[in-house]
Amino acid sequence: MKMMMISIESFSLLMSALLIIGGLLLWRHGTKCYDRGITDAILMHREGRLHYNTYLDDNGNKMVNIEIDPMEDE
Repeated sequence: MKMMMISIESFSLLMSALLIIGGLLLWRHGTKCYDRGITDAILMHREGRLHYNTYLDDNGNKMVNIEIDPMEDE
């Protein structure tokens, strides 16, 4: 039985290409989810389901408290 060999340079190039492609796909997926989340938040705010207020925590950092009312059919 003959084993198939790949050079270290070819292996490194293949792994680099796969990592770059994977990184780009993850970035694209994250951007789409972020856009979808912002759209959902705007719609909930317009429907009156999204309520928020700002406050300062114990360290003086500005924080946001967000409450979402359930949908009518839930």
